[in-house]
Amino acid sequence: MDEPKIFACDPAPGCRYVAVLGPTSFETTMRNAQKLVDRLAGADYGSLVIDYRGAEPSLTPDQYTAFFRFILSELARLDTVAYVYAPGTLMRAAHATRQLTAMGVKARAFGNWEEAAAFMGIKADDPFLRVA
Repeated sequence: MDEPKIFACDPAPGCRYVAVLGPTSFETTMRNAQKLVDRLAGADYGSLVIDYRGAEPSLTPDQYTAFFRFILSELARLDTVAYVYAPGTLMRAAHATRQLTAMGVKARAFGNWEEAAAFMGIKADDPFLRVA
């Protein structure tokens, strides 16, 4: 399996954006999780967007749980977490946000950037347009 590409930026002050592009695996997800934890711990973020519009996710529900438990300490500090999905990743994004909500994180899934940005209270152009 190919490694996914990760595109990350700060589309607005206090907001971290991470787009997952291509196929995923649990092993690469956990490697990238450590990078995300390090990045969130080293800055003053209030929100995080995980963009699945270009992803080909393959994690099982148990693997999602392990991923979120690993990064929960940093996610719990955030005000909001948003997933942006494509039609093919809707169920994964919905599952992820249910998991996060059950862990006490304010999380929602959206079918477009504009709704996600409104949820987080930011004004910024869609970062996915820079990689699509």
